[in-house]
Amino acid sequence: MQSRSHGVSLSIRTLCRTHAARAALATLALALAACGTDVPAPSQPRDTGVHPRLLARPEHRDLLRSRVDREPYASILATLKRRAERPYTEDPDPESWDPRTNGDNASTAQANALLAWVFEDQAAAGKAREFLRRLEPDWDTNSVLDINIRMAKTLMGYTNAWDLLSATPWLPDEESAEAERKITEITGQLFAKYVEHDFFRNLLLLPAQNNHPIRTADAIGYVALAFPGHPSAATWWNWSISELAYLWGPDGQYVQPDGGASEGPYYASFAWGPTAAFFIALDNALEGPVAFARDCRTRSDEDPWAGHGCVDGEQATLELPLRGGLFTKSVDWSLSLRLPWGSRPPADDGVFTPFNGSPLLTSFGGSGVYRWDWEQNRDSPQDMEFGSDLIAHHLVYLDDAAAAEEPPFLTRFMPDAGNAVFRSDWGEEARWLLLLAEHGSARKAIHDHVDGTSFSLAAYGEYLLIDPGYYKPDSLDNAKTSQSPSHNVILIDGRSAPDKGVFNNFGDADAWIRNTHDGAAVEYAEAHQDYQDTHVERSVAFIDGRYFVVGDRLATSHPAARAHAWRLHGYAGLTSGGNFERLPDGARWERARAGVEVRVRSTAPGLAVVEPPYTPLTVPHVHEFEKDRKAADHAVIDATVEAEAPGFLAVLLPYKVGADSGPDAPLRAAPIAPGPGIVAWQIESDGGTDVAILRGAGAPEELTLPGGQVLETDAELVVLRIQGERPFALMARGTRVLLDGAPRVTAPDATGVAVEE
Repeated sequence: MQSRSHGVSLSIRTLCRTHAARAALATLALALAACGTDVPAPSQPRDTGVHPRLLARPEHRDLLRSRVDREPYASILATLKRRAERPYTEDPDPESWDPRTNGDNASTAQANALLAWVFEDQAAAGKAREFLRRLEPDWDTNSVLDINIRMAKTLMGYTNAWDLLSATPWLPDEESAEAERKITEITGQLFAKYVEHDFFRNLLLLPAQNNHPIRTADAIGYVALAFPGHPSAATWWNWSISELAYLWGPDGQYVQPDGGASEGPYYASFAWGPTAAFFIALDNALEGPVAFARDCRTRSDEDPWAGHGCVDGEQATLELPLRGGLFTKSVDWSLSLRLPWGSRPPADDGVFTPFNGSPLLTSFGGSGVYRWDWEQNRDSPQDMEFGSDLIAHHLVYLDDAAAAEEPPFLTRFMPDAGNAVFRSDWGEEARWLLLLAEHGSARKAIHDHVDGTSFSLAAYGEYLLIDPGYYKPDSLDNAKTSQSPSHNVILIDGRSAPDKGVFNNFGDADAWIRNTHDGAAVEYAEAHQDYQDTHVERSVAFIDGRYFVVGDRLATSHPAARAHAWRLHGYAGLTSGGNFERLPDGARWERARAGVEVRVRSTAPGLAVVEPPYTPLTVPHVHEFEKDRKAADHAVIDATVEAEAPGFLAVLLPYKVGADSGPDAPLRAAPIAPGPGIVAWQIESDGGTDVAILRGAGAPEELTLPGGQVLETDAELVVLRIQGERPFALMARGTRVLLDGAPRVTAPDATGVAVEE
C-alpha cells in the first residue's frame, strides 16, 4: 500500500494494522470483520458528538480569529459576510423544488453558521436556523433532469450549517433533529432516483464516469458522514466512497497518470471542488484511511472501463489524496494548461473558467504556486465559488505561510493527458500554445471533442487562435462545436477523425504527443494521428518564446488526390469583434491588445486560401467560451489544395497592438521558393534571422537562402537560426543539416528529431 502522501490506495491489511490506534475514530463494520472482529453488518463512521467536524474542527476557531484581520483572510471574510447578508429566496415556481435557489440558500445558511460559531454571533445563528427551518424536503417535485450534479451545494451547505450550529448554544435539540430529518430525506430521494432507479442511473451515471457520479457521490457521501445513524447511511456511504476511490484513483480512467482529466479542464474543475470539500471533511472526521464496502452498481463494462474488477461487498479503504496522488496531480495539470491571464482554456466542452479550491492544498503540503494561481487571475481573481461554495474553506485552509510563487516550469509536455503546452513566461502577456493529441481513456469521455492535432494560441493578453468551446443549443445532443470542422486541424474531404456520437460512441481516433524537446531557444513537440487513410504528423516549434512554426507531414494509402484543407479559427471578425483580414497566403486576426498573423504554404502546388460559407451561429464559425456563455461567430480560413498527401508549413506570428518596434512588434516572414516539393519561410525577429523548411518526398536536398548561403538537408522539417543570438538547429526525420558545408545538426538515423542549441 502506498503511504498517505502518495494518494489513493486500497488495502484492508493496512486498516487492520492501524485499527488499534484509531479505535476511538470512525470505522466500518465490514472492515472490522476483515480484521477478525465479529460485527454483523456494515456501518459508517460513528457520531462522536464533537462539533464541528466537517468543514472545520473545534481547534480551527482560534486560528480563524487570529487571522481575519490580515490579508487575504480579511477579503475572504468580507466575501463571506456578503453571502451571509443575502435574504432567503423562495423557489421561483412554488410547485417545483429549484436546485439553484436552494443551493444559494444553503450557502447563505452556511456562511451565517460559520459566523455564529467563530464570532459567537447569535444573530447569525438565528438566520442560519431560519434557513434550516424554511428548507422544504419536497425535492421530488423538481423538474431538472440533471439535478444530481447540482445537489452538492445544497446538501453540503445545509449539512455544514447544521454541524457548525451544533457547536454553538443556539440550536435546540428539536430543531437539530428536524434539520437532520429534512437533509436526510432529500438525500434519500436523490439516492433513490439516481442511484437505485435503473433508468436514471443508466442514463446519467453509468455512461458518464465523470463529474456526474463524482458530484452525486460528494453530495450523498457528505450527508452519510454527518448522519451515520440514519438507516440508509451505510448504503449511501459505500456507494459514494466506492465512486470517489475509483474515479480519482489509478484504475478509474478519469485522471491520467500525468494528471490530465478525461473530460477537459472545465468539467474537471467542476468535479474537483466539491470533492475537495468532502475529502477535507473526511480528513477532519476520520483522521485516517476511509473504510468502505464496494458498491459496483454504477461501474461500466464499456471501453475504456471494461475490466474494472469491482466486486460488490469487497472490503477496501480509501487513503485520502489531499497530500498527493492523482487528485492533486489533476490540479497541477490544470495549472499547466492555464491561459496567461489565469482562465483555463475552453478545450472540450468548456468555457473560460478559473480553478476553484487549489489554495486549500497549502494546508496539506501544497506549495505557494496554488495561491499564486488563485490570486493572479485577470478575469476571476480569488475565485471561491466555481462548482462549489468554498469561501469558508479558504478562510480555514489557505495557509499564508505558503508564499505565492510562480510555478517552477514553463513549457510542459504531458503525453498521457495528450497535451503539449508551450509558454514563454508566467506573465499576463505571455505567448502560449496548447497542442492536443489524446489517446485511450484521455479522449474517451462524453465531454470530449474530435480535436486530435488541434492547437490554440494566446499572446499579449488575448485569445487569438481558438478552440471553439461549448456551444450546445440542444441539451439532448452533443455540442455543435464537438466535431473536427470546429477545430484547427487538417480536413480531408471535409473531415478529420470520425465524428463523435452520443454517450459512449466517442468517435475521434487515438492521437499521440511524441518527440518533445524543451530547450532554451527552441521548444518542440509532435502530434500524430491516423484518419481518412492518412497518417498526420503535426510538428510545433516555439522559437525564442516569441513565435511558432507548424509543420504538417502527411502520408496516405489513398490512391488518388483529395481535397485537403488546413483549417484555422481566429478570435476576430464577424460578430466576435476585433479585425480580420484574409491574406493571399494566410490571414490576420487582431483584438484590442494583440493580434496574430498566420502565413501558410504547401509542398503541393495550387494552394488557395479561402473562407468557408458562413451562416450565423453555425459550424464552423460559431463559438461559445466567454464566461457570460454568449455564442458568437468568428472568422475561419481554409488553406486548400487538391493532392494525395500535401505538406503544410505555417508560421504563427503574434504581436502586441501599438508596438511598432522592439521585441513585441509584428514580425516579418517572407517565402523562399527553392523548388518543387519543398517550401520555406525566412522569419526576421528581434532575436535574429531564422528559416523554416518543409520537404516532401523526393524534394531537392539543397537550397540557396536569400543571403546566398547554401543549405543542404535530407530532413523533412528544418528550423534553423542563420543569424543572431542563441543559435539553434532543429530537424525532424533527417540525418543532417549543413550550412555552407558546415554541419549544424546531425543524427545517426532519420527516425526522430535532433536539436542543437
